Amino acid sequence: MRFRSFIGLLLLLAFLGEPLYAAMTPAQKRAKAQELRLRKREAAKRKAEKKRAAKAKAAKRQRIKEGKLLLYVYSYDMRSGEPLPATHITVQDKNAKPNKKPKVNKPTDTKKCRLSRTLPEGEYWAVAAKTGYFTSDTVWFAHREDEDTIRIAIYPEIRLTFTVTDSLTARPVTANIIVRNPSQQKVMQTTSDSIHTTLAVLLDDRIPFYTIDATAVDYFPFHDTITDPDRFAGVIMSPREIKSFVLHNLYFATGKTHILDSSESALLELFQFLKSRPSQRIQIVGHTDDIGSDRSNQILSEGRCQEVRQAMIDRGIDGSRMDIKGRGEREPIVPNDSDEHRQMNRRVEIVLL
Repeated sequence: MRFRSFIGLLLLLAFLGEPLYAAMTPAQKRAKAQELRLRKREAAKRKAEKKRAAKAKAAKRQRIKEGKLLLYVYSYDMRSGEPLPATHITVQDKNAKPNKKPKVNKPTDTKKCRLSRTLPEGEYWAVAAKTGYFTSDTVWFAHREDEDTIRIAIYPEIRLTFTVTDSLTARPVTANIIVRNPSQQKVMQTTSDSIHTTLAVLLDDRIPFYTIDATAVDYFPFHDTITDPDRFAGVIMSPREIKSFVLHNLYFATGKTHILDSSESALLELFQFLKSRPSQRIQIVGHTDDIGSDRSNQILSEGRCQEVRQAMIDRGIDGSRMDIKGRGEREPIVPNDSDEHRQMNRRVEIVLL
C-alpha cells in the first residue's frame, strides 16, 4: 500500500511539473539546464576527489609498509621568497662515499616548484642549484615521516659591471683589478684595457661588503669598499703628475649656484680623487662667462665653488682640505663669442696645493 502511494505521489509531481516546465521562458529553461549540469559536474568532482583521496591514503599506507617515505623538496629565492621551478636538487645519504651516485639528482617541476621522491628513513643532505643563482648551502635533515618537506634557500647572483677610467679624461685605463670578500679571498682578478672597457664580477648577496683595488702605471692606487653594488660608480684612477684639472659634466642652474642632479658623476669623480689621496689639499676655482656684470659673476663663481666644497663635506671629506677661489669672468680659456665657447668658460677647476 505504501509503495502504491509513493508511485502515485511521483506521478502527481510529474503531472504538476510538466506544465510548470512548459510555462518557463527559453532563458529560464537554459538556466535550469545549466544548473543541472553544474550539479552533475560538482557531484562528479566530489566523487573524483573522494576517489583520489582514498587512492592517496592507500598509497601512503603502502609506502609506510614498504619503508619508502615520501619527501618533498622546495627551493625558493632568498630575496623575494618566491618558489623556483627548474631548480636542480641533489639529495644524498649523510655518510655516503664521495663518488657514490646521489639518491636524487633531478630538477623541481614547473607547476608546484617542488621535487617529490620516496626515500627510506635516514639521515640525508641536500643542495640546490639554478642558473643565475649561487649554489645553496648544504641542508642536513632527518627523514623520519612520510611527506616530509624540506625548503632550500638559494641566493641570486648580483652581476656588478663597472669601468676603469682616468679621473681627468674619462678614458679607459689599463689597470690590474682585484676584488676580495671580507675574508680577503680573491673573487676576481683581471686586467682592464682600452678594448675591454666594461668589466663584470658576480657578487653574493649574503656577503655584506667587498673590497676592490686597482693599480696602474703612473696612477695612484685605487681602493674602495662595495656595500651597495647599485651605487658603485666604477674605478676612477688619478694620475700621479698633475697640477690641476677641470670637473667635466658639472652643471649649475642658470645664473645660480645650485648644482643640478645631472652633475652626480662629476661630484663622484672629485670625491674619489680626494678619497684616494687622503692628505691632498685642493683649491676649488670657479669661472663664468661674460654675461652679466663683473661683480655678479664674481659672486656667482664664489658661490658655485662653495657649493662644490659643501658637496664634498656632505660626503665625508674634511673641509680644511679645500679652499675656494672665485675668478668670475677674468680667465676665459676661449673667447666668449658663441654659446659653445661660453659653455667652455663656465667651469670649475681643481688646483692641487
